[in-house]
Amino acid sequence: MYSENSAITKSLVTAVIPFYNPERIFAEVIEDTLPKVDYLILVDDGSTQNVDHYLLNSSKIFMLKNLTNLGKGAALRIGFEKALELGSKYIVTLDSDYQHEPKYIPTFLEALKNSQFVIGKRNFSFSKMPFMRVLSNTITSLVLSIKTRQKIYDSQSGYRGFDARILRKILPVTNEFEAESEMILKAAGNKIPISFIDISTKYDNQKSSIKAFNAIINFIKVILKY
Repeated sequence: MYSENSAITKSLVTAVIPFYNPERIFAEVIEDTLPKVDYLILVDDGSTQNVDHYLLNSSKIFMLKNLTNLGKGAALRIGFEKALELGSKYIVTLDSDYQHEPKYIPTFLEALKNSQFVIGKRNFSFSKMPFMRVLSNTITSLVLSIKTRQKIYDSQSGYRGFDARILRKILPVTNEFEAESEMILKAAGNKIPISFIDISTKYDNQKSSIKAFNAIINFIKVILKY
């Protein structure tokens, strides 16, 4: 685990990418992320297909695997634990489908000089994002803004940057997609302000793996818990 006496320098930047049965674009995500970080932690959340052909031969890559599909929150949690174990100073999370472009990683690192928790804010245009994503994010962001008493511009964005010094305080407990909302609530509970930077997002016709009804129920549970 992470300690002040870690032999690895504290200036390390680590990216964490959880994935489940990724598409071919995953190889490009890895290739474009590697030059911008010191370590890349890939968390396979129980994929049922062989992903070895997507991986590059690099000493900077750490591969972790859940034997079954536990959920994004569980994948993020073990990725964060590994990043802290490596002595990372900054941790950036992004998705495996290239919706989050690695070119923004330096922008996150610049923002982390003045903030400990940074979220990438997407452009909520119906012409750029699926209708249900816009609606869902608008509602959850509003609820979290009221709950945390700070403006939350994009509660569901998985493109985030963290200062390692605060990450243990906000590690998610929930295993599902609501882990990202949970981290916002934990940050507010620890009086950690959240900053936002503008990012662009790529969408294709791929259906979301989030089941709407279950997501609503789980979000309500997280809100009531904190």
